[in-house]
Amino acid sequence: MKSFSILQNSEIMNALRNHHRQYLVGTLQNPQDLNHISDTEIEVGITSYQEWAIEPTHFHTRNTEYMYMLEGETKYLNLETGEEHHFTQGDFFVIRKNIRYAQKSLPHTSLIFFKYPGGNDKVITELDEKTRSWLASWQA
Repeated sequence: MKSFSILQNSEIMNALRNHHRQYLVGTLQNPQDLNHISDTEIEVGITSYQEWAIEPTHFHTRNTEYMYMLEGETKYLNLETGEEHHFTQGDFFVIRKNIRYAQKSLPHTSLIFFKYPGGNDKVITELDEKTRSWLASWQA
């Protein structure tokens, strides 16, 4: 076993130029540009939005997501409670498994995420009109 596994900043940044999300650690089911560090216990990745972005509404059946904001601003809408959460650089937050949510982000927003346990358990959910309206603009 190697004592250190390393991904250089230049490798990570080059991969993020082509795709807004790259996994640093995990057992990945889909190919990506970045060579990742294999680990069956956890997934770690970076999401970097250079333009306005929304994510499909979804939840995770097994994973809890831990997120740290590197830069920018993002808003999450808890579709179970209707609560909106606004996060900026330096904020850390957790989304528990089985919580359905929507996300929108301003340009130049980046975050690092940890999913435990690892594995692709994302379930995309149907988008209702209220959520579609919320996702339509930053102020909504």
